[in-house]
Formats: sequence, structure tokens, C-alpha cells
Amino acid sequence: MSDTRWASGKKVGRRPAFTKEDVIAAAMDEDIDRFTLAAVADRVGVVTTAIYRLFPSRDDIVVACLDTIALTIQRPAPGAEWQETLYLWAEECWRMCEQYRGLDRVVYSYAPSFTRITDVLGDYASSLTARGITHGQAMFALDFLGDTVFACHLGVESMRATDRSGATGLERVREALGDDATGFLPRDGWSDRGEVDVKVNFIISGLEHQWPEV
Repeated sequence: MSDTRWASGKKVGRRPAFTKEDVIAAAMDEDIDRFTLAAVADRVGVVTTAIYRLFPSRDDIVVACLDTIALTIQRPAPGAEWQETLYLWAEECWRMCEQYRGLDRVVYSYAPSFTRITDVLGDYASSLTARGITHGQAMFALDFLGDTVFACHLGVESMRATDRSGATGLERVREALGDDATGFLPRDGWSDRGEVDVKVNFIISGLEHQWPEV
């Protein structure tokens, strides 16, 4: 029996054996900043041209990945103190970077990336304005914290990355400095989130004294 179906007088071919979700998952497995259509197709088990049935371009897959990640972002609880809201935002930014490889690089290389979380940012801003903070102040704080966490994660990733010999970035820094590490003392915290928490705490403590208006 043929797999061909007829609808509205038009011939309809066999439905693809993969879904948009399959493509998105494959792209994220490949790292969303560097995946190729060929690699995604290989993971899905189809030829590269088949991907175009569901996504017209690579950027469309990037957007779909960003939208999928956005759905995982925890929103502020009703009545949360402004400090709680900002700590949650910083925590969620770090979690996303850790959970979805390449997200930090996509955020800085794909200009429209922030447009995929406008509703999320709106919820966070509303939580802050409910505490008497202006919308401009709220967006400044969210942007400042987000930039800090994402930029720090980029640095952490460079310290974690290994070269062909298996040496990590942190090990290469220590080797390069040798006994001349008078200005910088490489610490294990450079390859984890310890330094990030110090910076987040500093920013939020500073906001208790002054909120820039933008």
C-alpha cells in the first residue's frame, strides 16, 4: 500500500521521520554556537537537505534553541524582595550557561538573542518595579548582572578548556606565569563560579546604596 495521501486534490508525500524538537536537541548536543547543519543532520539520521524542510536557515535553528532555553527560565515569586529577584536572575543566567553549552558565546555573537526573552525580562522588571524601583533602573540591573555572569562564564570556559595535550586553560596560565605570578595569582576559583558570586554580591550590595537611572 502506498504511503502517499491525497488532501484537497493535492498529492502529499510521506511525512518526515523527524521533528523540530529532534533538530533542536541535536543542535544543542553539538553546542549551539558551533553546530553545523551536517552535524545536526547526522545526529538526527537524515541528509542535510532534509533539515530545510523544518528550518529555512541555521539562524532559524539558533532562534528555536534560544526559545527552548527561554522556557526553562524560572520567574520571580510573587512578592519577592528585589534582592531575591536579582539573585535569582544571576543564578538562572549561570545555570543556563552551564546547562546549554555555547549559549554564552551565542548571546554575544547573535545580536537578536536578547529579543527571545523579552517576556522573561518583563516579568523580572515587574517584580522589581513592584518594590518601588523604576523600569529604567530595573533594566539596568538585569542587564548589568546578565552581562557580568555571561562574560564571567566565557572566562571560566577558557580556563576549563583543554588543549591537545590535555592541559586546561588554567594549567597553561600557571605555566605561562611561572614564578613571575606577582600580579595575578591563578586560583582554582578561576575555573568555577566562586569569582562570579563575589561579583554578583558586590553589584547587589552596591545597588542597596545607589540605583543608576538609564
